[in-house]
Amino acid sequence: MSKLHSANYDKVVKVLVSIVTLLAIKSSHIVLHLTNPQKYSLLFGSRKNEIMVVVPAHKPLGKGMLRTIIREIDLSVEEFNKLNEKP
Repeated sequence: MSKLHSANYDKVVKVLVSIVTLLAIKSSHIVLHLTNPQKYSLLFGSRKNEIMVVVPAHKPLGKGMLRTIIREIDLSVEEFNKLNEKP
């Protein structure tokens, strides 16, 4: 199991943009639209009409928040770390 380290929101958004589309920046939150809503309908359960992920603009994001974001887009920690390592 890979370690998850806290990261700044800008680095997290940079990684997520390869998977999702930037929708809006509202105050202290970045709203990202999921590119494949069918894949996420079961994941969100009662929120299945919501096809977006919200990243708070915090430096740094805590490990718990980061883990929640990764879980919402159906990535493993290992997959996130690999995307994070790309230049």
